[in-house]
Amino acid sequence: MEFDTRTKSHVYRNLKSEGVDAVPSVNPSTFIGTNGVEHLYPFGGVSGKTTVNCNESGKYTIFPSDRYGFNNPDSEWDSSQTEWVLTGDSFIHGACVNPGEDIAGQIRSISGETVINLGNSGNGPLIELAVLKEYAESRKQKTVLWVYYEGNDLQNLTGEKSTPLLMSYLQPEFSQNLIHRQTEIDNRLGKYIEAEPLFRTIKMLRLYNIRERLRFYVLRFFVNVNVDVEPLFTEILTKARDRTAAWGGKLYFVYLPEFERYATEVQNHDRYRKRREVIHVAKSLNLPVIDIHHEVFANHPDPLSLFPFRMPGHYTAGGYSEIAKAIVSGVINEQQRQYSAE
Repeated sequence: MEFDTRTKSHVYRNLKSEGVDAVPSVNPSTFIGTNGVEHLYPFGGVSGKTTVNCNESGKYTIFPSDRYGFNNPDSEWDSSQTEWVLTGDSFIHGACVNPGEDIAGQIRSISGETVINLGNSGNGPLIELAVLKEYAESRKQKTVLWVYYEGNDLQNLTGEKSTPLLMSYLQPEFSQNLIHRQTEIDNRLGKYIEAEPLFRTIKMLRLYNIRERLRFYVLRFFVNVNVDVEPLFTEILTKARDRTAAWGGKLYFVYLPEFERYATEVQNHDRYRKRREVIHVAKSLNLPVIDIHHEVFANHPDPLSLFPFRMPGHYTAGGYSEIAKAIVSGVINEQQRQYSAE
């Protein structure tokens, strides 16, 4: 298979030259430590555009963004009742698979129900709490999936808590009213995309270069290995649980494992990445836990096959499929347990 060696910037500009109304994806984490873009902190992307995301399998992920800039069929927002909503990072956003092959898309296919994906690359717990406030609270979804990625969620939190605007989301009434400001968001992100040096080729991570990609993930591994499970993480989960319950929904904690867990000789899977400690926090809050390491990877005959080219990164479409099945099964089992207890 021929691997697309262009940078994200090149793909975006090539599509523009062909007359395609395209934009590159812009991640909320880009604005950590600032007041966002012109004092507005967006959590989605530019709405209604052909959006260039990422490439790990040889072909760039390109999706049509919905009315709020997320990776969903726009029609999902037309339903009067949304059954599922997911908050998380790039693994929820859909890196790096075709539309419909991401976790939300596969849950949509399995369940036949409405699913809203609010994930975005680089998100950590504070942004994930914020996006529920801005886009989920008014819709009162029944099933809310808090998808935790062990590779960097706690590390991302250390950056997020340095941003006063994000810390404001710990207050129950704080909101930027983003769901009513999409035109403003589109205009500001559009200016940012054209003005910022973020998309210069010299500063782009070339995912086709396997050595650079490996170096990036190895560096990330050593940086994050000793990050603590701080009280702020527990506070954020508590607020997400309580706010979800207030609108009549149920919060589920989904634990996603990283590549290095299976590529290295892990002596104790409970201690690795503080998995037992993180899951204990969720269980202490009476959150149903769906542990994807245990449900999918631990007993898989070849867990590395669920990563593109058996390299560090996100999951394959097949990996996302297995995860979606485990999530749907876990939610059904919990609902049946609750029904039996009543």
